[in-house]
Amino acid sequence: MLRNPFRPSFGTTPIVVAGREAVVAQVGIALQEGPGSPYRFTLISGARGAGKTVLLNLIEDEAARLGWHVVRIPASRDMLADLRDTELPLLLKQLGEKDQRTITAASIAGVGSVSTEVTPEHSPAPSLRRLLRRACELAEQSGSGVFLTKDELQSARPEDLHTLTDAIQNIVRDSLPIALSVAGLPFEIAELLALPGTTFLRRSVPIELDPIADDDVARTFQETAAEGGREFSPAAIQAAVDVTSGYAYLIQLIGSISFTLADTTTISESDLERSMPLVKERMGLQVHQPALRALPEREEAYLHAMVEIGTPARTSEIAERMGIPANQQTTYRRRLIERGLIRATGHGFVDFALPFLGDYLSTRA
Repeated sequence: MLRNPFRPSFGTTPIVVAGREAVVAQVGIALQEGPGSPYRFTLISGARGAGKTVLLNLIEDEAARLGWHVVRIPASRDMLADLRDTELPLLLKQLGEKDQRTITAASIAGVGSVSTEVTPEHSPAPSLRRLLRRACELAEQSGSGVFLTKDELQSARPEDLHTLTDAIQNIVRDSLPIALSVAGLPFEIAELLALPGTTFLRRSVPIELDPIADDDVARTFQETAAEGGREFSPAAIQAAVDVTSGYAYLIQLIGSISFTLADTTTISESDLERSMPLVKERMGLQVHQPALRALPEREEAYLHAMVEIGTPARTSEIAERMGIPANQQTTYRRRLIERGLIRATGHGFVDFALPFLGDYLSTRA
């Protein structure tokens, strides 16, 4: 049995990743340029399944390749405590930080001996700022730096982000080698950045993950399938590109299921068609359901109106169907675009931003 090379799992880096090379290259250049390069601080946003975590993984790999020390900021509720008490002390050990010995007893030569005990260098209770600064100082001595990454930024408490970014900003002012890449969902990030204490993050380079270009999608399908000893037929590859719409997770999901269903070394258009019911079911469970979980009732009603009208849907017709004035429709439209659920497709028209979202909603009507 041939090994399936596709990886339809969130956060797992695919064997072949296309369409994100430019961002990774920009960050790599920034790390080599020196302090002040804007791409040392990036803010990645995109819908569920757009490839945020994968891009973070690629950026981490590039930083490590260049000799930088990567620290993943924990996703725990006490992320600052975990950084201060675990992650940074471990990094300091890797960087060669030594414990200090102090003399605790002595005697006259020939009579007794000198006693010492280990006193930790960072005791008592060193601050996050002090530990992070020391790590950057040691990294600089070896010609590298400290690269921090944080996924699911919206899960962090605003006061913790303020404390962390304040420490980073002070290190930046002293031209020490530090970098930060964070990622999250667009709507939640926008709400977070509107709060006090997030000024430093607002200055980061924004990276919005757009759909992957068709040529890159086709290349990803073919090169990944080849890793498992199969190929897509010309008709199948065109159909796969069309249905994927540049959505990163869907490349892996369609590829994985159609690869599994194929009976020969060539994945046919028929194999692709047979995969679609399973593809839609998994998209519903893994993407649509979580995306709609906390959606306000009126915003979901807006989406159902789009399903009833058909997409692309005219916004004036949505307002009429919902029985609301045009300015109220505009508010719902803006919020849903910020959430990554719909997109504008021309003046006065909207469509679903997530593939198969309309199909999923029609089953919940």
